[in-house]
Amino acid sequence: MLLPVSGRDAVVLELLTDRLSEDDPGGVLGLYLYGSSVSGGLRPDSDLDLLLVTRRSLSAVERRGLLELLLAHSGRRATVRPGRPLEVTSLVRDDVVPWRHPPVRDLQYGEWLRDSFGSGALPPREVDPDVAVLLTTVLEHSRPLLGPEAARLLDPVPPSDLRRAMHDVLPSLLGDLDGDERNVLLTLARMVLTVETGRIVAKDEAARVVLPGLGEPSRTVLDLARRAYRGEVADDWTALRSEVRTTAAVLAQQVRAGRA
Repeated sequence: MLLPVSGRDAVVLELLTDRLSEDDPGGVLGLYLYGSSVSGGLRPDSDLDLLLVTRRSLSAVERRGLLELLLAHSGRRATVRPGRPLEVTSLVRDDVVPWRHPPVRDLQYGEWLRDSFGSGALPPREVDPDVAVLLTTVLEHSRPLLGPEAARLLDPVPPSDLRRAMHDVLPSLLGDLDGDERNVLLTLARMVLTVETGRIVAKDEAARVVLPGLGEPSRTVLDLARRAYRGEVADDWTALRSEVRTTAAVLAQQVRAGRA
């Protein structure tokens, strides 16, 4: 298989792909790499973003097996080297084809969830509006690691449901602002661009496009997040809490205003 990344990332993807192909949790229909690793914007701290599509919901045994696999290979605390932060979402095809809102997510893994999973919790099956954004991203720009091209397996999300999903996830996203300032601000910038244009682009590119329309201090704050994401500067938000909240509020209002 020709992988779209190289070095340690190719090693991680090959290990995961081989295991998923062998174990076949849920009856694997497709595995897709998307996000910055496909768009060419992979940064040192970026996640490898993966979508797994299955025939049926994963059993508790399959959830535990997949979780142990991801914990072993993901991030700085990986026990199998090399490690790279992984964000993995699993969907049952019948939950999203034909498309309906709100969508159901069968499983999600990310490094921000590691501690809860390490204590024995299993990734739950639950409603997740953000699946609309994920599917749109995968259908626009992804690479299959297992299975056919994504467009042969998945339905597109109507623009109205994509905008509705952005609105639905705003409260939880804003709740994560303290302690995750850079990611939340850049995600908000990308949401602004998406509700206005229907496009989903890399976070730093979205910030670049949104920046000229902002006043101060929001322009300076978002540009700091953008440059830190690109590895150009270090970001310390301790002395900028008020400015960060102001910027987040401004961007969130633009997301709300762009909802049709």
